[in-house]
Amino acid sequence: MNHSHWNNKQDLLSIVKRLVKVASISGTNGENKMVKEIRDILSDIPYYSQLPEYIIEEEIKGDTLGRSAIAALYKSSKNTDKTIVLLSHYDVVDIEDYGHLKEYAFFPDEYTSLLKNEEIPSDAKEDLQSGDWLFARGIMDMKAGLALHIGLISETSMAGWDGNIVLLSVPDEERNSEGMFAGVELLTSLKDKHGLNYEVCICSEPNFASYPGDRNKYVYLGSVGKLLPLVYCKGKETHVGEPLEGVNASWMASSFTNEMELNELFIEEKYGEKVSLPTCLKLEDLKQLYNVQTPTSAYVLYNVLTLTQSPEQILEKITQVARDSSNLIHGRIQKAYRKMGNENAMDISRLKPKVFTYSELYAIGVERYGDQFVSEVKSILEKETDPQFDLRKLTVSIAEGISQFCNDLAPFYLVMLAPPYYPHVSLTKGDKREQRIKDLSTSIIEFAQNEFNEELKLLYYFAGLSDVSYCRLVGGEGTIATLENEMPLYGKKYLLPLEKIESLDIPTINLGPFGKDAHKRTERLHIPYSFEIAPMLLKQAVKQVFEE
Repeated sequence: MNHSHWNNKQDLLSIVKRLVKVASISGTNGENKMVKEIRDILSDIPYYSQLPEYIIEEEIKGDTLGRSAIAALYKSSKNTDKTIVLLSHYDVVDIEDYGHLKEYAFFPDEYTSLLKNEEIPSDAKEDLQSGDWLFARGIMDMKAGLALHIGLISETSMAGWDGNIVLLSVPDEERNSEGMFAGVELLTSLKDKHGLNYEVCICSEPNFASYPGDRNKYVYLGSVGKLLPLVYCKGKETHVGEPLEGVNASWMASSFTNEMELNELFIEEKYGEKVSLPTCLKLEDLKQLYNVQTPTSAYVLYNVLTLTQSPEQILEKITQVARDSSNLIHGRIQKAYRKMGNENAMDISRLKPKVFTYSELYAIGVERYGDQFVSEVKSILEKETDPQFDLRKLTVSIAEGISQFCNDLAPFYLVMLAPPYYPHVSLTKGDKREQRIKDLSTSIIEFAQNEFNEELKLLYYFAGLSDVSYCRLVGGEGTIATLENEMPLYGKKYLLPLEKIESLDIPTINLGPFGKDAHKRTERLHIPYSFEIAPMLLKQAVKQVFEE
């Protein structure tokens, strides 16, 4: 690399290949190797070879792998607190989808060449033949964005710009985003230690298609939020020869799913943008062995995205869907009894599933059993000591545990929240700081058109989920209360630092490279835009913030 700065196509290409080569799959030791590689790259920048203490790591609390967020601080020689955060994540998803070529998934040149002999979709084949694209896992999502940030801070530190920059890159974004929790701690400590004022967080996630076939390039002013409702279904056991004597938990789960999938109750629109409708991520009964007893428990996990709705509002809607499902189940049981000619043989109403939130059923358990109940729930949490254990499964274990104290209430739906939680973020306060960010986005769009004849479109919400969700918090007090009441792992095994996020309150903008097919074996990066135009747009954005 040259000895001035790396913010040019050739050096950026070299950096991204070096980053991609490290197999930093989420939840593996590869993430630790990635931190070392990032540190090694940054240490080659003269500024950091002279000030190595300005490369800082923050370990994820309680992480058995010892994974860390890593930051590089550029501090202007001028007396200014004005600071920009450059945010990225360095982990990637697994490579099983690469099939017999997975050993080449982290080698862009080799993999791109080998794809010429593979059957791939026509759109990908056309890009491959153009010679303008590189294919590899993580090259789009999002090591190209990290390369852009490294190139920019290389130039900034060489030129001595009149503002401060914190380059922050985190692990675990593709799983629970716990790497960003360490990032929040790091940003807070740097702010306090160096007297920084965070004007804006610029994330460089790649452009994501807003609809199938979308090839537009975007500037984003925020990100969608995400909740993961877990609906536990406690059935009423019976022999398969007497199905009308009970309620099958698998039926309860499937009935709820049928009502919940793409439910229009969750349609939400803001600034002309609509959020994707809910979809099921997992449906499973918990029966371990085959026998002729109906399943007594099952659960459903749902992906629910938000633009403005609070966790409390979403839980109210989930609870309503559970009630609708309960009514349908009860109606079918009544019909079956009439068809079988024994409608008056028993009290059918006892087979109608009740609906409880987690806080409601927990309160019943405390009222009935007091300290014994509280101790049982606590023991379930403490029994699992591996922080890498799936937090969804642990939430199910808690649901099973408290339900054992309430067998007489079955059948019932138990509505609760599982990690992760992503707050939705956007420019909603209307203050001068946010207006400057809107003006900045307009300026960048005009700059791209005038200088490069590139049309960028403005969106208020990044639809692909992003760690910028942890830069600020809308409706903080109510959100925290809901999570404390309805997410049993919050503050215990899921250490989401909402108070510090609320205190940071950094407005965000996403300005990144261009690629296609994130999380697919045809993931690829468009080199001309990503390493010729995007670096100039990013540089212009930073300069404008510093010059204001």
